[in-house]
Amino acid sequence: MSTSPVSVVICDDHQMVREALANVLNAQGINVVGSVDTEKTLLALLEDTQADVLLLDIALNNESGLDILRRVRLSHSETAVVMLTSFRSASSFVASYQAGASAFVLKSGDSSLLVRTIMDVSMGLNLFNREEVRESLEELSLRGLDLLGTLDEFDRAILRLLGTGASDQQIAEAVFLNLQTVRNRVSRMLKKFGYENRTQLALFVSQVADELR
Repeated sequence: MSTSPVSVVICDDHQMVREALANVLNAQGINVVGSVDTEKTLLALLEDTQADVLLLDIALNNESGLDILRRVRLSHSETAVVMLTSFRSASSFVASYQAGASAFVLKSGDSSLLVRTIMDVSMGLNLFNREEVRESLEELSLRGLDLLGTLDEFDRAILRLLGTGASDQQIAEAVFLNLQTVRNRVSRMLKKFGYENRTQLALFVSQVADELR
């Protein structure tokens, strides 16, 4: 039986957070083999290290932790993923579970809980409470937010920009899609969410901004 320490990779866009987590985990005998702040550097690091556990921030700068989670589960299924978040939203909690994360942890939580979580998921445990997932799904449905989980990364980015009042041209430039593609996606989302115009959709987005992280 191997006695090698659990190896962990950290992906968070705040250097101080990465350093603090590494210090805590290394002090507990957990081997932090690297820390990064973007998807590109993360995938390269996972390829090199084959880490046991990935600590992944759900709201990276200009990148979606949930989209990264989905890609990591496809390319590195042997690595357990713990999603880190500054606050709990029902949609991010459910989406993390559905995308294959093993745990969902608040950054404000106790460090000993994080250590236990890492040890547990490294042994193949999934720490999502199924009853809590069910309740969160019901909450989303009641609030009309259950459809958010069906959006891809481009739609989520477009909605976030819509909520800030950005024009279609500004959105196209920000998400690197052509103008007509953006207009088509906005039109589809109007139908999906049952709104007549982009003003109504933008108001909805402003009300659920935390769920779009």
